[in-house]
Amino acid sequence: MILLVIDTQKGITDNGLYGFRELEDNIKTLIRASRECGVEVIFVRHDNGPGSGFSKGDADFEIYDAFAPKEGEKIFDKGVNSAFHDSTGLAKYLGSKNIKTVIAVGLQTDYCVDATVKSGFEKGFEMIVPAYCNSTRDNPYMDAKTTYEFYNKNMWPQRYATCMSVEETVKLIRAYRKNEISAKIAACGTRQIETERLILRPFCPEDAGSAFKNWAGIEAVQNMYGEPAYKTIGEVKELLGKYITGYVTGYTYRWAVTEKGSGECIGQIAYFLVDQNNRWGEIEYCIGTAYQGKGYATEATKAVIDYGFHTIGFHKVQICVRPSNIRSKRVIEKCGFAYEGMLRDYFLMNGKYEGRMYFSLLAP
Repeated sequence: MILLVIDTQKGITDNGLYGFRELEDNIKTLIRASRECGVEVIFVRHDNGPGSGFSKGDADFEIYDAFAPKEGEKIFDKGVNSAFHDSTGLAKYLGSKNIKTVIAVGLQTDYCVDATVKSGFEKGFEMIVPAYCNSTRDNPYMDAKTTYEFYNKNMWPQRYATCMSVEETVKLIRAYRKNEISAKIAACGTRQIETERLILRPFCPEDAGSAFKNWAGIEAVQNMYGEPAYKTIGEVKELLGKYITGYVTGYTYRWAVTEKGSGECIGQIAYFLVDQNNRWGEIEYCIGTAYQGKGYATEATKAVIDYGFHTIGFHKVQICVRPSNIRSKRVIEKCGFAYEGMLRDYFLMNGKYEGRMYFSLLAP
C-alpha cells in the first residue's frame, strides 16, 4: 500500500480550488497517518516544460509547503496527465516492491487525478480515492463542485476505484501491517564501481553513440546473448531510455562498462533477473568485439559479483551460457562459479538447438 500525492504544487494549490481548506486538512491527515504506520508516501509533480513557469527550477513547480516531502520520500515527475505513464517509472517502482494498493489524493480531479486513477486501475492496482482529498477549478462546462461530484460520486466508484471517507481511509492505513511482500535486498540501485581499468556506472543518454558503435549495433556481439543488433543510434537511445527509466525503482542493477583510458562505453553488465524474496540475481554481460580478449569481461563480472553480495545483499549469484560460447565459459571459470547443470535444447539458434548451462556462487 502507498499514499500517492498527485500534483499538489505551489502554483496550483490555493484558495481557488473547490473546498481548499478541507482538502488541505484531509491530505495532511492522510500523510501523517501514513508516515506513522509505515505506509510509503510518494509524490508526483507535473512538468509543463522549460519556459512554462511550471517546470524544474520554478517556484510554482515545487510541492506545496503543507505537504512537503520528508527526506528520502520519492518524487516522480511527469509531462503527461497519468502518473502511471511508462515515462515516469512509477508503475515499475511499485511492481518492484509488490505494491498492490494505491491511495490517490491531489490535483486536479478532472485532469491528472482522473487519468491516474483510470490508468492505475488498468494496470491492475487497487485504487482507493478518499473523499474531499482531490479538487479542481471551474471549467467551461461545469463548476468545480459539480466536477468534483461527477468523478467522485459517479465516474470512479464501482468502476475504477473504491471511494471512501477520510476516516475509513485512516482506519485502513492504521490496519496496515506490511503484509504486502517487502524486499529482502537493498534498493541501492546502480552505483558507480571502479576497477583497475574500468568504470562501471549507470547509463546516460550520451552513451548511445559509443554503445551503438562498440556493441549494440554489432550482430555478433548481440546474438551471442540472444539480443537483436540495433540498426540506428535512435534505436539504441530508446533502449538506453528504458534502462535509465528503470533506475528509479532502486531495484535495477545495470551498468555501462566504460574503459578508463578512452572513456568509451565498450559493453554492459547487469543483474537482469532479480528475485528479491529469495535473494538471488542472474548476471548478463556483453563486451564489444574490439575489446574482447583483454580480460575486461572477467574484471567487470568480478566487480559486479562483489557488489551483489556486499552491497545488494544477494545470497546467490548465478550466470548462464550457451555451450558454444567458449569465451564466456572462460570468464565464468575465472570468476569461480560452480556448475549446476544444463537445461537441454533451450535455445533455437540458426536452426539448431543449444542447451543453457547454469553456474552459481553462494554468498561468502
